[in-house]
Amino acid sequence: MRVSTQFPIAVHALLMIAYFPDIRVTSEMVAESVGNNPVIIRNIYGKLKKADILYIQRGTGDTKLKKPANEITLWDVYKAVETDDVSEVFKFPDTLSGVCPIGSSIRELLLIHLQDAVTALKNSLSATTIEELHVEICMHINQKIDFPSIVAWYKEHGFENQVKTEGR
Repeated sequence: MRVSTQFPIAVHALLMIAYFPDIRVTSEMVAESVGNNPVIIRNIYGKLKKADILYIQRGTGDTKLKKPANEITLWDVYKAVETDDVSEVFKFPDTLSGVCPIGSSIRELLLIHLQDAVTALKNSLSATTIEELHVEICMHINQKIDFPSIVAWYKEHGFENQVKTEGR
């Protein structure tokens, strides 16, 4: 399954907004951090705004999370910038034969099983919030702990959805 770069860029932008709450995180700032064009970031901002994840003030372009970071899951972000329609996630050729018993049946047959894959993706991405990633970033920067150790520790101790920050 292929996901465009919009998803990781959207997560990147939301993390910057969460990490720098007192700074106006512009599309230019995110573009510089991501190494991309500000127009692409503005398009992603638009999708996040439409999904009620991001607030963008007209005129000043001030950006804020529209709801608390612990209520924004990676699945919310994914849905905002990608599709969750199984027939769009897994594309079939338009040239399937209607005469061949395989060509005429493969799409309908596979979609049943591929929906399970999209459901697994949804369940996995729903288990992680922007707040959790924010905490992990802060711990990595402040304590120089490697990401795999942080994530493994959280999962091992059942804290996946109960992360709280101190002093932030």
